[in-house]
Amino acid sequence: MAILGIGCVESTKETLVESDDITIGALLPLTGNLDSIGESSQTALELSSEDINDYLAGLGSEKNIKLIIKDTESNPEKALEQLKNLDELGIKIVIGPQASNEAEAVLQYATENGITLMSTASTASSLAIPDDNLFRFVPDDTNQGKVLATLMNKEEINAVVPIYRNDVWGNGLSDEAKKSFEILGGTVLEGVTYETNNEDLFTEVELLNEKVIAATSEYDESSVAVLLCSYGEAKQVLTLAQTYPALTTINWYGSDGIALNKELVNDNDVASFAAAVNIKSPIYGYEEENDEYQVIESRIEEQLGRVPETYALSAYDALWIATFVDTDAVTDNDESIKMAISALTNKYFGITGWAKLDENGDRVHWDYDVWTINKVNEDYQWKLVARYQVDPGDDGKLIFVE
Repeated sequence: MAILGIGCVESTKETLVESDDITIGALLPLTGNLDSIGESSQTALELSSEDINDYLAGLGSEKNIKLIIKDTESNPEKALEQLKNLDELGIKIVIGPQASNEAEAVLQYATENGITLMSTASTASSLAIPDDNLFRFVPDDTNQGKVLATLMNKEEINAVVPIYRNDVWGNGLSDEAKKSFEILGGTVLEGVTYETNNEDLFTEVELLNEKVIAATSEYDESSVAVLLCSYGEAKQVLTLAQTYPALTTINWYGSDGIALNKELVNDNDVASFAAAVNIKSPIYGYEEENDEYQVIESRIEEQLGRVPETYALSAYDALWIATFVDTDAVTDNDESIKMAISALTNKYFGITGWAKLDENGDRVHWDYDVWTINKVNEDYQWKLVARYQVDPGDDGKLIFVE
């Protein structure tokens, strides 16, 4: 059985007992505006650790995976504090952080202290840096920007008004979508940005309404859309938007920051509005269907009570890779760990497919799933409506799901 230290190691004076067990740390946003991803990632890591320990026992090994999970609270400063706690425990391989602003906040400390980070949800394109201590088992947002642009173009959107977080992820994704959409002939109008610690977005949504009214006076209403680059605060944005008629008659597009978010379907008023404006949100999807993916996803879904974000499945794979890395590398040498990660991911085919990383340490092979919110009987659910599929030798194609 797995021996889990989830969320229970808080004393900075505590140290790990010497043993042959493999101890891996994790920085997850279990609370705050990314708690949906954090919750599903925690469930995936727990299942992964169980499976790894069963595997080790089957080999006759007496080793176990010990997983120590720290809550970042969806806060960059807290993420750094929790990484320091893991460091004091002697942990040098950490899964996470999941948010790009958290990864940005902890990267310098990780580098200076020989800690290797394995994020399964950070996607900001500005963090695609060669030879650093951050490995990301998901594609960066140059790809998501392309997917969003293709989707909007396919649906005959001509003008987009973005509203986005003022952080490394929100600014970056908005820029990537703008660049790709303009290549396709679309126009991205001046948008609305908001601070990540802003708990009252009334002023920002009111400004968004004004910008949409101005856009619909110049462009046909059916060709104007809102692009929402947001995390859990999307719930507040959508709640406020319902009160503005101009924001209820156009299409909305989201991103991986809200795709499959539990809170957006658990609130009937928000879900009803999201369904009415046909909000479509892409998120990284496994690049090749395989039976094992379906099995593991079903197990995670059974425990969560909902479909998990794909990033949780990446976390499942990441823990297996971290286990092999810990076994193969000199664990107090980050260069040895980094070399082992590069070598193993070149060969590792997990539930999310081939884990090969590029020169920046980010995932090479990718597809995207596009999700929207539909009403099913009396409940609202996330529904898969399209898939952006990249086959060898092509630039990808958007396939709508019946």
